Amino acid sequence: MNKDTIVQFVCFTSVLEPGEFMEMWGPYAQLLVNDPSKIHLQEGVTENNGIRFNYVSQHKCSATDFSFAFMKGKGRADFPEHKARVKQAGGYSPLQLQSPENKVKGDVKIMAFIAQGETDLDFYRGQTYRHLNIYEAYFENCAYGYVMEFFLQKQEAPALLAQLRARPGVEAALYKTCSFSQSPKRVSSPLS
Repeated sequence: MNKDTIVQFVCFTSVLEPGEFMEMWGPYAQLLVNDPSKIHLQEGVTENNGIRFNYVSQHKCSATDFSFAFMKGKGRADFPEHKARVKQAGGYSPLQLQSPENKVKGDVKIMAFIAQGETDLDFYRGQTYRHLNIYEAYFENCAYGYVMEFFLQKQEAPALLAQLRARPGVEAALYKTCSFSQSPKRVSSPLS
């Protein structure tokens, strides 16, 4: 991924079980791209209390091809009976990429959504982790100033979550990767 890449983050809050969510999310994702496997979908780890978003999707595209399809009605989430709410976090450009995905066995991922106006990035860079990806708001109307992905050992996660949650304007939770396939009931996790 280069600096001309925009990553669109979309957050979902849902009462659906993972298999049910994937079944409904699949058609939604297909409205955005021809190949939904190009969208990285993550599920919040529920053993972690206080999670705001059950799922977060990331869709990469070039800055010149970026269109906010979700906001224009194309790809709008129409989950039956209001079983999912969608929060458009917006489009973000990579500021620091140490790891495009979690490749170290036994590591977990914490995603942190940092409020607009945060300027002390050294606080986040000074935490304990193996890799840190930082995405900066590309548009003025993004919901957050930054989205961060911390990759670290599982036993270090509770301490980092506590540090992040103690910081004003930070929403943080543990996430695992969901695999999309034509059979949406198959969900895989690096934490299993």
